Amino acid sequence: MAEDKNQTKGYKISFFIGGLILGIALTGFAIAFSMPRMMIEVNESKLEFDETVTQIQEAAAANGWTVSKVYNIQKSLLDEGKQDIGRLRVFSICKPEHAEEILKADGRKKVSAMMPCRVSVYETGDGRVYIAGMNVGLMSKLFGGVIEEVMKKVAEEQEQMFTPIYK
Repeated sequence: MAEDKNQTKGYKISFFIGGLILGIALTGFAIAFSMPRMMIEVNESKLEFDETVTQIQEAAAANGWTVSKVYNIQKSLLDEGKQDIGRLRVFSICKPEHAEEILKADGRKKVSAMMPCRVSVYETGDGRVYIAGMNVGLMSKLFGGVIEEVMKKVAEEQEQMFTPIYK
């Protein structure tokens, strides 16, 4: 009788451990396949390409953001003799107040590797225009503290700036 109870207990423990390992594996699998899609936000623009580019710059300036550089990726590749990938611009935008808040502490300066924020505008072969950027709200959760607080503000401000352009 005691042997049967020990054997049943052993089965239950084995079943629990097997289920736990399977659950961890399935969670890891789900994260591995969903994270790339979650890290980048993509929205279709209701405007033509040139209008979208102009609206991004105007919305940034109107909200106290600095557009420090606009990269014309299409031109850069063509200048190097590469294939025409279509129209694509990448904006480096920054709000000095946010940058200062994060970077004033030495321990947070490592985040400068992700700064300034990048927003891209590209046109697909069928003529549709898209705006893409890092999911700053999701990224903020990885850091916590002041970085999380500031990145949440960045996410809110970017949403406010660019939502009127979205289809």
